Amino acid sequence: MELNNKLYCQIETSTNEWLTMITKFKLFLISFFVLAYSVSVQAAPKVLDSVVAVVNNNVILQSEVNEVLRNVKASTDPQNLPDDKTLKQQIIDRLINENLILQQAKKLNITVSEEDITATIKSIAAKNNMTVDELRSYLASVGMSYSSYRNKISNEILIDQARMNIIKQRIFISDREVNNLANTIAKQPNKNREVNISHILIALPDSPSKKQISDASNKAQKIVDRLKNGENFAKLAATYSNDERALDGGKMGWHKLNELPSIFEERLVRAQKNDIIGPIRSGVGFHILKVEGNHSEASKSITITEVNARHILVKTNVLVTDEIAKNKIQEIRQSIVNGVSSFASAAKNYSEDPGSADKGGELGWNNPDNFDSNFRSALLKLKKGEISQPVKSNYGWHLIQLIDSRKVDKTEAAMKDQAYRLIFNRKFSEELQVWIQELRGDAYIKITGDDN
Repeated sequence: MELNNKLYCQIETSTNEWLTMITKFKLFLISFFVLAYSVSVQAAPKVLDSVVAVVNNNVILQSEVNEVLRNVKASTDPQNLPDDKTLKQQIIDRLINENLILQQAKKLNITVSEEDITATIKSIAAKNNMTVDELRSYLASVGMSYSSYRNKISNEILIDQARMNIIKQRIFISDREVNNLANTIAKQPNKNREVNISHILIALPDSPSKKQISDASNKAQKIVDRLKNGENFAKLAATYSNDERALDGGKMGWHKLNELPSIFEERLVRAQKNDIIGPIRSGVGFHILKVEGNHSEASKSITITEVNARHILVKTNVLVTDEIAKNKIQEIRQSIVNGVSSFASAAKNYSEDPGSADKGGELGWNNPDNFDSNFRSALLKLKKGEISQPVKSNYGWHLIQLIDSRKVDKTEAAMKDQAYRLIFNRKFSEELQVWIQELRGDAYIKITGDDN
């Protein structure tokens, strides 16, 4: 059923849309680099490069640390940053994690296509109100080659893809979990609460000793005491946190309660703005949270309009040009309009969609969003029983007839979809920290240099 598998399949499930959303914050960080890079670059003294850390068979260079340092300082309020020595240690820690993830990507043959890199760069340029050519010129003006920039973007995408591909395989979500959460959302609308939080993690190694646990607990408690005495959360996060958002002040942004780790959700149910929560012990360490904001939304019913349509497809190929295919569809339409042939018989005789031709071209009930954009646009303009003019899609030329339409309540399906996304995001967050802990525990890591 070719068109059911291609043109008429859902373009993306809601789950995939949410998986994509997980990387948006990362891509935002990439885009800020465009604006931050030029600050202090030309004024930076030229020194001989040196190794600051060894990660298995790879090294991290002083120049890499310096570059990230410049970018962070250029884009962050100085009040939210610790001293340079502490900041460099945090940067090295982040670069070690990224290096380990890139090594895993290489080991598993995860790659990034040139098309994906180009598309990301176009998006970054657009976010900065530039064309790609203007971005290239800007990079050249601050002394950075376009090829070097593409390599940086490639690594960022590769890190995101490796994390997603690997962590997805470590997550299992049962139907029972989804149904239970969907029922909870339906019965308790206020459970649809969102919180804006910041986070500090005091990490523990794999199989920590009692002393390591005690030291980490005491360190976390001292940080909580300092926070409750009014110290800057973002600065303390950048100073002490082992979470990947440390250099961003620990900001996690807005999340629904149900998608946060269970141990967070329990403590955030009644939390108010500016509350400091923690330390909270987990398998990876001690967590400290700050509530930046919160609000609740009542669950809403969701109704969509489904359509029952049929179509006839004539494909283009090496021998059948675009013009020939269009003319063929036009001839078929004329024979139907003139009563020479019925739509159903014409579909059986001429349609090149094997999934629907034998059914007289019928596609069954569908959400219009499942269709090719040009196909959908033409279909939504039709009245019941009306036949379209020739319509071009990515697969060829079509005739479309609207058989009927109906309103359908999709609230239950939407709640199950939301429940799945929330559970996935929760488990992803939990499993990511465990995975990073495992990577570091299995790796040879040696930090060198005068600052360490």
